[in-house]
Amino acid sequence: MIIESISFSGIVAAFFCSALLFSKKKNLSSDRYLMVWLWLAAANLTCYLFPSLLPERLQPFGFALPVLSMGMLYLYVISLTFNIKFRLTYFIKHSLVFILYSSGLIIFSAFCEKIEFKDSIPYFTNGQSRGMLDLLTVPMAAVPVVYIVLCFLALKKYQNKLPEYYSALEKISLNWLKYILISLITLFIIVSLIIALGSRLNTVPLDKIFKIVAVIQSVYVWCIIFFSLRQNLIFNQQVVMDESAADKENVKTDLRDKNRSAEISQKLLMFMETERPYLDEELSLQKLSLLVNISTHRLSEVINQDLNTNFYRLINAYRVEEVKRKLKNSEFDKYSILGIAFESGFNSKSTFNKIFKEETGMTPSAFKKSGSAAKGPNR
Repeated sequence: MIIESISFSGIVAAFFCSALLFSKKKNLSSDRYLMVWLWLAAANLTCYLFPSLLPERLQPFGFALPVLSMGMLYLYVISLTFNIKFRLTYFIKHSLVFILYSSGLIIFSAFCEKIEFKDSIPYFTNGQSRGMLDLLTVPMAAVPVVYIVLCFLALKKYQNKLPEYYSALEKISLNWLKYILISLITLFIIVSLIIALGSRLNTVPLDKIFKIVAVIQSVYVWCIIFFSLRQNLIFNQQVVMDESAADKENVKTDLRDKNRSAEISQKLLMFMETERPYLDEELSLQKLSLLVNISTHRLSEVINQDLNTNFYRLINAYRVEEVKRKLKNSEFDKYSILGIAFESGFNSKSTFNKIFKEETGMTPSAFKKSGSAAKGPNR
């Protein structure tokens, strides 16, 4: 009863969150992909809890739903990381494996008397068909793992690009998604092994295994709902790429002129010293480009090539220098070190401590006690 209740709560949560997302005045592409994934998750949980709802001949569709669900999760991930549009062609493309796989199961079960579906689970009436059962169920384990790997690659690419565009990464790093994917692939492997060994040794009935899987999936539904709704997404790779494409030819021409690059570099450094834009904790490359009236692509090229750093390190180096100045200033004696860090543009204690030690070679507390003289930012 407890297992069924937890699984049913996942169904209710999926539909409630879908209704909440649908009611938003402005839906992002990621919201729409999330809604589709939630519908599929609810359908999958329904098949686990109420397998008799589907006619026996259609139960292979219920059995194969995780294949489709993982494809939609991948679309959700890349919509978060690279702002892909909500298009029907993407759904069709990532539904092909599910359609082919479930159709193959239906055809095979219709013409093979040795296989039957009971409660959306394939069984063979002849024990000698164990190898065929393994062959038919391999995609259930292999396809989700492939999609999880693709999700990892997309997330890694996204996280590698963040320092080029943002000065604060904590709210947009999507680390929660990385942890979910790590646990997901671990559980997929464990569940696959349990199913394989349980079916061979007849130690654990398959229907019991799938009920446990339903509980695990419900937990994932709750986790993804929680983190997705609180995610403050500000990274918009598509805008950057569009601007890059538009300016590509001009950038190549201008950057060949070293004098022009030096001029832009000096303009940027002077602006940083006089206007101190790094005090804005949400400063981004796009914001800075508007302030200095230089395209984001050109500004990024100058930071990377002329200053030999990235946007994240450049801005936070200035913030460290600001902290060092304030630590030496008696006017800030009433402030804690963390308070000074927040006044200087940092918005995370862990990031501040990490960056400060990388820039100075010592902790903020040790620096304050040592009375070290301030130095220019490492560029």
